[in-house]
Amino acid sequence: MVSILEEALGSIKSNISRSEKIVRELYALSASYNIARGEEKVMIEKSAMALINQLQLINEPIGALVESIVVEKAKPVKRPSAKRKKYERITTVSGPVYITKESKEKFLEDLGIEKKALRKVRKKILKKKPEITEEIIARPSALASFANKIFYNTSKKLSKKPFFKSIGKDLRKANMPYTLSSYISIILFLTLLSFIIILVIALFFTTSLSTAIRNFAIVIALTAIIFFLTLSWPSNTASSHGKKVDSELPFATSHMAAIASSKVEPSRIFSIMALTKEYKAFSTEMKKIVNQINVFGYDLTTALKNVSRQTSSRKFADLLNGMATTITTGGNLTIYLNEKAKNSLLDYKLSHERYSNIIGMYSDIYTALLIAAPLIFMLLLAIISIIGTSFIGMPASTLANVGIVAIALLNIIFLIFLHLTQPEI
Repeated sequence: MVSILEEALGSIKSNISRSEKIVRELYALSASYNIARGEEKVMIEKSAMALINQLQLINEPIGALVESIVVEKAKPVKRPSAKRKKYERITTVSGPVYITKESKEKFLEDLGIEKKALRKVRKKILKKKPEITEEIIARPSALASFANKIFYNTSKKLSKKPFFKSIGKDLRKANMPYTLSSYISIILFLTLLSFIIILVIALFFTTSLSTAIRNFAIVIALTAIIFFLTLSWPSNTASSHGKKVDSELPFATSHMAAIASSKVEPSRIFSIMALTKEYKAFSTEMKKIVNQINVFGYDLTTALKNVSRQTSSRKFADLLNGMATTITTGGNLTIYLNEKAKNSLLDYKLSHERYSNIIGMYSDIYTALLIAAPLIFMLLLAIISIIGTSFIGMPASTLANVGIVAIALLNIIFLIFLHLTQPEI
């Protein structure tokens, strides 16, 4: 009786163990399905169906095996031996399983399909490291090469000045493919080129000394504006990129938690997320981590801490630092990512609710200033034109033209303000 019980319990344990491994494989395949294309998706679907069929065949005998243990305890002597031989032992790579004789042929067929399909999937999808490296390491632009030929020595000296140090950090945060000295060369080249073009245009419209002085002041002002615009471009780009990462963070973190729950290696999570097309800004940050490991040879926790210092998103930096701490201390990465995903989704909902309340206040301001006020202005113009007087030395027709231009400009400014304050969706 003892040997029969041990055999039944061993069979149940083997089947459950195999079922657990199949479920993990299905989780990994579901994570890879989003980044697959064409034939790869077909192979993943084929492999997933084979795994599901195996799962059904393996779980089918468990109920009968459990029942046999109860029957054996009640009637140890009268139990017929034929029923115990109803299930056959099949050895797989991950361990033995016990299934019915009728299901043996189907199980072996699905097992063969799964092995072939998974082998192809792993080769084509899970080991696509060269693609990540090629995308992140860009070739130098023609503009940077040309500007360096003219201003290389000057920009090399300026790059050591404290004034330009912050630009180097912004270039890394914005993922712009320039070194600090190269970008300073671009700034100097564009400033010089704009000065020459604007100066030529100003000289063309110069007719006297007074117009020459005025035009030269305009040239200096426009050149200074272009200089500061190019100077602030990395900072603005980094800020815009950070907002996009923040908007994708709640959903990407949930995706990472799903991948981590399949018990894959932590570095594999970043490889899969780097190749996904669903989160463009987030995948760019993932590529930094993968390149830190594959190109520069850092370990995972060091790579996470390095990228956390180079990202423009504070929330993303907190996520990476938390993951580094969890991995170092041996914590459960799946639980951490699930909790982080819940908190990120809550922040995402609250920020959009706050913006909905603010946009209601903006609509009231717009109604008062740009709908009600112009109507009152038109009424005043009608009264002025009937009386035949002027206002601030301007007749009604001039006031109407000024009012139309002012209303148009205020509408444009309001639209720009809404665009700048709108959160990423």
